[in-house]
Amino acid sequence: MPTTLGLVAMVASAMLSGDELDESQGASLTLLTSYHQGYRWNDDVVSSVEARFRHEASADRQLLVEYVDALRLARPLAHEALLQRLTASTLNESGSLIIADDPAMAFYLEYRDELPWPRKVVALGLNDDRFREQAQALGVKLLKSYPVMAQSLNMLVETFGSPVPLMLLAEDSEHAFNVVDDMVEVIGSVADVTLVDVVTGWTPEEVIERLSRSPPGTRLYMQGGQDSGWSEGAGSTAHRLEALAAQGYPVFCHFEFQMAIGCAGGAILDVDFLAHAAVELALTPAFDLVPASSSVMAQRHLIDARWYRLFEGHDNLPFQWIGVRGRLEQVAREYRQALYGVSVVAVGSLLGVGALLVARNRSRRLRRKLMVDQRFGLPTRLALVSDYRGSRCEEVEWLFVLVSPELRSYRRRFGSGSLEGLLRISIDVFKAHLPKGWRLYLGGEEQLIGMVPAQAHGPDVESQLDSYLALVGQFQQRDSARVLRWHASVVVVPGHSTDLSNCLASLEEGVQRLESEGWVRPVLRVTAAGPYHETQLRWLCRQVSLLIENPGNQWRLVAQPKMAPSSRTLVGAEVLIRWCHPDAGNIPPPEFLPVILMLGLAERFDRWVIGRTLDWLMELRGAAWLGTVSVNVHLSTLVADDFPDFMVTELARRRLPPRCLALELVEHEHVDDVERVQRQMRRLHERGIGVALDDFGSGYTAFNLLQRLPLAAIKLDYSLLHAARRFDQARQAYAALVGLCHRMELTVVAEGVETVEDASWLITLGVQEGQGYFFAPPMELEDLVAVYGEKPAGPMPTTVLRQVGTRRC
Repeated sequence: MPTTLGLVAMVASAMLSGDELDESQGASLTLLTSYHQGYRWNDDVVSSVEARFRHEASADRQLLVEYVDALRLARPLAHEALLQRLTASTLNESGSLIIADDPAMAFYLEYRDELPWPRKVVALGLNDDRFREQAQALGVKLLKSYPVMAQSLNMLVETFGSPVPLMLLAEDSEHAFNVVDDMVEVIGSVADVTLVDVVTGWTPEEVIERLSRSPPGTRLYMQGGQDSGWSEGAGSTAHRLEALAAQGYPVFCHFEFQMAIGCAGGAILDVDFLAHAAVELALTPAFDLVPASSSVMAQRHLIDARWYRLFEGHDNLPFQWIGVRGRLEQVAREYRQALYGVSVVAVGSLLGVGALLVARNRSRRLRRKLMVDQRFGLPTRLALVSDYRGSRCEEVEWLFVLVSPELRSYRRRFGSGSLEGLLRISIDVFKAHLPKGWRLYLGGEEQLIGMVPAQAHGPDVESQLDSYLALVGQFQQRDSARVLRWHASVVVVPGHSTDLSNCLASLEEGVQRLESEGWVRPVLRVTAAGPYHETQLRWLCRQVSLLIENPGNQWRLVAQPKMAPSSRTLVGAEVLIRWCHPDAGNIPPPEFLPVILMLGLAERFDRWVIGRTLDWLMELRGAAWLGTVSVNVHLSTLVADDFPDFMVTELARRRLPPRCLALELVEHEHVDDVERVQRQMRRLHERGIGVALDDFGSGYTAFNLLQRLPLAAIKLDYSLLHAARRFDQARQAYAALVGLCHRMELTVVAEGVETVEDASWLITLGVQEGQGYFFAPPMELEDLVAVYGEKPAGPMPTTVLRQVGTRRC
């Protein structure tokens, strides 16, 4: 039986090549579940399906969520109410259906011929054998989670040794009986686990009494529970679990929502991953090629930290502690109580002092153990903050955070378990080549934190860190591992600091900036804020929010010429932005442009730049020498419904022809709704306004957009030309890309032209336009007019171009 990881890989590839669904009528995806809102399993499935659907589907697709309200109503009434709603709803036979549990499947089977159900049906969370058999006979694709139960039981065997006597705790309901049947079957398949008892409708008192008559070492394991997390107070599952815990009896499980109400943990099913797999399977055009059933494996092994004593001596098990802070506070209280007791009973006694030291050392050892992630053998962020506080902060000179964008994407697609495998490979490489004296900590599931002590680094930590990331990438390639791009946010720890929290907050903001920029640079240095000061990012956010209302003289336009490589004559220019702050001086665009994007101000900013550019062009009326001026626009600006009409209005108001201005789409890495972008670009094209794709080759979506969007030009990212200088294969790829654009009748603009060799090679390729410091740097608007506007046609002397550029504050 295939695992869901392989299934999702196949589905993903099929989605890229399959035909679009006919969704002109009704919902694209319907989710049918039960127990109404408030039941944790269903709440988790619904929220995960909604999140994945928003990510996978275009804006015009619809998701319909319907509930079999069998928790509050008798089954006939619940079915009648749902039947009425679905009869009046937008079920779509060309769409897809996800069924999330047994009661929902019972409704589907009962009314199979009375409603226009979607043809493609995926089911998860089924426990009734009859439902599974009937569903498979109808072509329903099943996602099964049996292996998760077996993994959880095997974890108990590895922890407590063989054999493990097991007592199963279950609710007293029809649904629970089906679940118990499945679990009994799984228990029978695990050789080292013996089922000694099943307690239905259990109470803490009954469980404890039965344990007294069970074999020594009997462990408790809980079936989901109809009221798990749904009801509160005395008699609820959470209340009963807490009563058992107070008596020292942990109850193991395999669902995260069970841990949230008091279970000790186990091999945990990742509901997000399960739901995401269901959505991808339901939406794939290759649905008929997918196996009839697939299995989902556990993604994480989680243990509540309050049961740490049970796992002493089992540091080799790949589990993750949950609730560490709460447990550490408990340990601190126990230590204070021991201190008080010893002081009262044995003041002045050596025995008392010895007991106090033993308690203190035990507390420290426990803290260290709980602050180490057993899966990767790395101390956690909590350990870093705990170890270096107060005067010890002076031992830390630099901190950095490592993040891989591919790792984030991989987790969303394939779940936490696969993420752990990839992360473990990278961590091994990072640890093997870590500079002497540096230390690594686990900052989260997708982050690493590095600490650089004083005197343990070279003169330039940023360059050293950049080289370190490059070295890790080389070893990943050599070892044939999946190569992950890693980026770093780095900060200097201010002198006399007593807490690293502000520095870590600044690093997180640095990661946000790297992401907003599109991960274009490997290392970003940020500035740590003092305890009573705002971080640099927050300061920029505040300044931008104020300035967007009235840019005044702080924001100004500059322009970089575009040249014909063959004649070295001006064919156009790209308008850029500069910020001269009265106190902070020149603020580079990579610092503030991501902030504008983060604040959701990109559309207002773009329209301001367009307006100022058109004002400048109006002043230069009749300047045919300038060619076409291009302006960068963000995705949110381009897809605004009124944007094409805005452009026409602004051009007409200044009596300018549409050909004088072109748009360059940046941020295309984040295009999800290609059809909407396509429609907007066609509207602009009909009005005579061309759109180019900027920074082509810097992201993963560019080739898809090249095939589907009505583009006028392609700007090849500077990194492609830089690579072509160094590698023959990159040179061949660049030439092939230029040839492809020519065959598609697209104008090619080469960015990053820096040498005469670059320009000469581009001429042989037939590149129409070039942009870079070899031709001309960005310059003030008046300088561009002075250099090019009054001069005769022909190449501009290099000595003249050296004298221009953008001014400083």
